[in-house]
Amino acid sequence: MSSRERKPVPASSRPGRTRLAVTGRAPKAAAPSPEEETLSIGELARRTNVSTRTIRYYEELGILPEPERTSGGTRRYPADYVFYVEGAKVLKQLGFGLEEIAELGKFALTGASASERTRAIMREKLSELNHRIRVLDRLHDLAVEASAQPASNDAPGPELLRWATEEHGGRAATGD
Repeated sequence: MSSRERKPVPASSRPGRTRLAVTGRAPKAAAPSPEEETLSIGELARRTNVSTRTIRYYEELGILPEPERTSGGTRRYPADYVFYVEGAKVLKQLGFGLEEIAELGKFALTGASASERTRAIMREKLSELNHRIRVLDRLHDLAVEASAQPASNDAPGPELLRWATEEHGGRAATGD
């Protein structure tokens, strides 16, 4: 057997590994079938445009399920891990913290009912997202109006800037 064809070692047989109930980590991913593509940590990082350190950190936080490993201990990721990493990146862009992403990931990966904490995170984020949508809609309307007006002192451009800074306490209009 070549070094590239090593069989994964189950997590239960690896020393120092504990289960979700003890560590709070996401469950281990199912072993890929032989015909499924698996990725090295470097390839997963390249495909998702993050560092290998980020991949390891996401595993540690429970954002990513623990991957299978070869007998030599090398991580092998099913191709669907690209989806997990991309999803985490989108949630980060939407303002979710890493701990919130890990909490939502545990809910999504296990298929269990949402905990009260998970529901509270979702309610809070939905409220924040609805606010951002309202702000961006208003900014969009003001920008369209400003771009359609001929240059003058009465153009809505100053209103756009005033609204974005004064009405929102000097914060960026998107809440960032």
